[in-house]
Order: sequence, then structure tokens, then C-alpha cells
Amino acid sequence: MPEEAVKVLVRCRPLNGREKGLKCKQVVKMKSSLGQVQLFKPNSSDPPKTFTFDGAYDTDSNSKTIYEELGFPLVEGVLEGYNGTVFAY
Repeated sequence: MPEEAVKVLVRCRPLNGREKGLKCKQVVKMKSSLGQVQLFKPNSSDPPKTFTFDGAYDTDSNSKTIYEELGFPLVEGVLEGYNGTVFAY
């Protein structure tokens, strides 16, 4: 029986071409091993805001890895008769 819980995971995308062209700074730092995301305020000495999730995937992550770790077990549970939902935004 699958584990019954809502899990929240976050994946950070790399800077796109436009952002790179504008020399934008990366303001998101992922600590995948801790499931943490840090948000830095550009041009500020303020400490970063830290958020903790059930999982955090950095800019070098790929869809295949995420599916194998998260999607596949969810699909297996659905095939066993349990409810499962993926909400991607």
C-alpha cells in the first residue's frame, strides 16, 4: 500500500536565454539533500529566505530522474487502485 501523504516538491529551472542576455543573477539556490530552497534578494546583504519541501530539484535535474523517483511510484499506486495526482505549475 502506498504511503498516504501529500508531498510538495519543487524544481528550479535554469536561466533562459533572455535572462542570460540581460546578465540576470541566479537568485534561487537549491539544497536538494535537505529539500530546501533559498531565495536571495539581488544586490542586497539581507540573508536569504529559506523554504523546506519534501523534495527539491536543482537546475541540472531532468524529467526522467524526477519521473523515476516520484511519478513511477505514483503510477504504480494508481494501478493498484489508489488515488494519485500530479499538479505541475
